[in-house]
Amino acid sequence: MWLKNLFLSNFRGFSHLELKLSPRLNILWGENGQGKTNFLEALYCLGHGISFRTNCDEELIKWGEKALYLKGEGIKSDRAFTYEFSLVRSSPKVRKVNSRRVNLRNPDKWLWMVVFTPEDLWLIKGPPSQRRSFLDSKLPFFNFHYSRLQSSYNKVLSQRNYLLSLGEKREVANHLESWDQQLVDLGSKIVKLRLEGLRKLEFFFKKIYPQVMNKESRVDLIYKCSFLRDFSPQMEVSCIKDAFRKELNLKREREMEKGMTLIGPHRDDFLVLINGVDLRSFGSQGEQRIAALSLKMAEIGLVKSREGDYPITLLDDVISELDPRRQKLLLSLIKSQSQIFITTTHPSLMEQIFMKDAYFFEVKKGDVRRR
Repeated sequence: MWLKNLFLSNFRGFSHLELKLSPRLNILWGENGQGKTNFLEALYCLGHGISFRTNCDEELIKWGEKALYLKGEGIKSDRAFTYEFSLVRSSPKVRKVNSRRVNLRNPDKWLWMVVFTPEDLWLIKGPPSQRRSFLDSKLPFFNFHYSRLQSSYNKVLSQRNYLLSLGEKREVANHLESWDQQLVDLGSKIVKLRLEGLRKLEFFFKKIYPQVMNKESRVDLIYKCSFLRDFSPQMEVSCIKDAFRKELNLKREREMEKGMTLIGPHRDDFLVLINGVDLRSFGSQGEQRIAALSLKMAEIGLVKSREGDYPITLLDDVISELDPRRQKLLLSLIKSQSQIFITTTHPSLMEQIFMKDAYFFEVKKGDVRRR
């Protein structure tokens, strides 16, 4: 799949752009702060209907303007589709495919993109919330309703935490039972879907990490659940519910003391083990970075398995974070797959590798021109 062109109006620092894009390689170069990442963000918004940088949609509208608009012709499964994304201040955003408004959460209507950012290099070393967020963002691949399920769980969790924070044990206990049941029902479904999703991600990660490291390794992604000890992706939801409910009962007194919910999918994590060693605790910075990039490349494999075609790949200044050997290795692994957009402050490196294939765009002061 790929994007043939882009029309842009009032997105971030850009007033107006109209560009024809290469079906293979697009290099965006310029000094820092010129808008390279904003350009990738616009592409992602057009393809998915959301930003990969902010949850506040109004930040996307150019300062002083009332609305933004994006449009592009994309090719998916050898068919052409027209994608549109518009946002007016204080109004819901609108996304259309072939002039018809579509549900923002429906992955069947996405022009799939996988984005690599410098922040991804902290995926292994960072807190559990980063890994949870990464895994959760993949689960709509397999279950269209996952985002709604997660939203419902968070609302129940918030209400339950409010009750626990009141500190009046007798009155709280009278109201907790119904919230416990909802927490268990929703949370157990989330854990089940995460277990299945992590297993699918692991399938591709096992192939990619040894390639990028250039050595054989035993690779495992292990889900770390706050209330389950022995479990597997094949475990039935009913068994997960029983374990969750039992552990909640055991933690009741402590939760009332702390004023918060101490177990559930909001406290879970997953481990990356290489030859049995937890990379977060014992891996070198180089190993952690390679593992993080490999997880993102495994995401490309997930999309390919679902869609039958490679997604568009967005690389935001990730190349400069790697040593020269791994720069070339990473680029060689992805450049034969689908359309790629790469931002860089060093176009000479890109010219050496992609002299024949790429369109080079200079990004300068909110303008983008092909050179």
